[in-house]
Amino acid sequence: MLYYRRKILLALLELFGGQLSAKQIQKYLFLFCKQQTTKAFYFVPYYYGCFSFQAQQDIYTLSTYGYLTNQSTESGDIVTLKEQNKHYISNLDIFDQHILYNIK
Repeated sequence: MLYYRRKILLALLELFGGQLSAKQIQKYLFLFCKQQTTKAFYFVPYYYGCFSFQAQQDIYTLSTYGYLTNQSTESGDIVTLKEQNKHYISNLDIFDQHILYNIK
């Protein structure tokens, strides 16, 4: 059983082809949460813009559970879905699906 906000992370990665940098995830989640009525993640100002400690912890937890892999590169961390054909976006509320598609 996954928390709803972890399902959002998986759906975001799925929608963008299964791979994003850690910075991109933070920025897309910020745009996503700006359009939600009840925010899934909370953000604080940080060096490269907005940052969610919740999202960072969820990425780590999903990596521990085997849903994601993290790869460190010179340009930053790359987060990749392990299983590409799971259709995580179908697990979201229809309004949240619509927001994700609009961001894409």
